[in-house]
Amino acid sequence: MDRLTLFDTPILVIQIADADETNHVLADRFAREAREDLGIQQSNVGGWHSVPNLSTRDDPMLDDLMELFAESATVALGEFAKRVDTEAWPDYELGLQAWAMVMNNGDYTICHDHAESHLSGVYYVDAGDADLDQHPNSGLLAFQDPRGSLQHIPGLELYPSTFTVRPETGLLVIFPGFLTHYVHPYAGARPRTSVSFNIRVEPVPPTAVSQ
Repeated sequence: MDRLTLFDTPILVIQIADADETNHVLADRFAREAREDLGIQQSNVGGWHSVPNLSTRDDPMLDDLMELFAESATVALGEFAKRVDTEAWPDYELGLQAWAMVMNNGDYTICHDHAESHLSGVYYVDAGDADLDQHPNSGLLAFQDPRGSLQHIPGLELYPSTFTVRPETGLLVIFPGFLTHYVHPYAGARPRTSVSFNIRVEPVPPTAVSQ
C-alpha cells in the first residue's frame, strides 16, 4: 500500500543567530519612525505599517537585512524544489520589496495573502513581551489551509484548517505568497516589531549573441 501526500505547502522557519545588536537598533529606529510618520493602511488593524521602501533606502544595516532575506529565499527555493525533483535551475534574479510593522497592545492583521509575489516572509525584530500564560495566542502568525472547503469528520480533526507560528525575536519565516494568513491580536506592553517582505523570482534574459 502506498500513501501519497498531495498538494503540501512548504514553509521555512529559520532562527537567525547573532543578530541582537541589529535587532535593538532596528526596533528603536522603527519605533521612532512610527511616532513621526503615519505610515499606511494595508491589512493592519491598528499598529504602524511603513511605506514598502526598505529595500531601496540608503542604509547599510537594511542592505545587510535585505541580503539576508535574499539568501534565505534562495535556500527556501532549493528546499521547495526538492519536493518536485527539480534538477535543472534556470538563471534567475530576485525582486524584493520590504516594509516594517510595529504593533502595540490590541493590534492585529486581517486575513490576506501576497498572491502577486512568489515568496513572502516576515522577520521578527522584537517579538514583544506578552504574557503567554495569560494570552497564549498573542501575536501568533496563523496560516490558513489553501485547499478550500473541506468536509470535516465530526470529532476528528484530520485536516487542521489553521497552522500557527509563534513569533520569536530573530525568527525568519518564508512561505509561498499565495498562502492566506493573519496575525492574532498582540497583548503586550513593549511594541512588537517585524519586517515583512515580498519576493518575485524572474528568469534572467539570455545574453544576446553577437552577430
